[in-house]
Amino acid sequence: MTLTRLRQALHGREDRGATLVELIVVMGVFGIFIALFTAATTSMFGQVRRQQGTTDNLDTTRKVILLLDKQVRYANFISTPGTAADGNTYVEWRTGNTGQQQTCTQWRYVTTAKTLQYRRWLPPLSGVGAVTASAWVTEGTGINLKAGSPIWSITATSPSATREALTVTFVSRHGNPAKSTNSQVTLTGLNTPSAVPSGATCTEVGRP
Repeated sequence: MTLTRLRQALHGREDRGATLVELIVVMGVFGIFIALFTAATTSMFGQVRRQQGTTDNLDTTRKVILLLDKQVRYANFISTPGTAADGNTYVEWRTGNTGQQQTCTQWRYVTTAKTLQYRRWLPPLSGVGAVTASAWVTEGTGINLKAGSPIWSITATSPSATREALTVTFVSRHGNPAKSTNSQVTLTGLNTPSAVPSGATCTEVGRP
């Protein structure tokens, strides 16, 4: 028996290659598999990006609010918030005991960069003298204004309020596509003497 006949006897058919029809069918099935795999992968990465945006929003909000709460809590005066000539919105407060070295903290919302920044300086004990502020520290990015609400505002918490309460309102937006998280918190200066903001607090450096 020849080798060819032996192979035919063992395999039941001739040792032939795939036909064109078989090749087309296999390629079609493989193409469907690739399309399904690509769609699933794209959906998975899209979900990861959306979840990352939400996570970044929460991290930014938590970091900003925790620091503001820590700084404003012991303020003895909070200034009237306002927009300066550079188009950014500012607010200042002072902490420390009367008759001792106090500290001024100034926060600003940078409109073009959508960031929250702060800096500090030591006001002179005698009320006069040169003052140098620290460099700006960026504490929050992807910060947007909420329509119809200023980012800084001081409102009485009740008709009988005896302390200044600073309300901070903003929208944190991160991710691609972007996800938005609305935030609003009211922080009370426990050492402030009244619910009325002070226009003459921490004016040594000014608002650029």
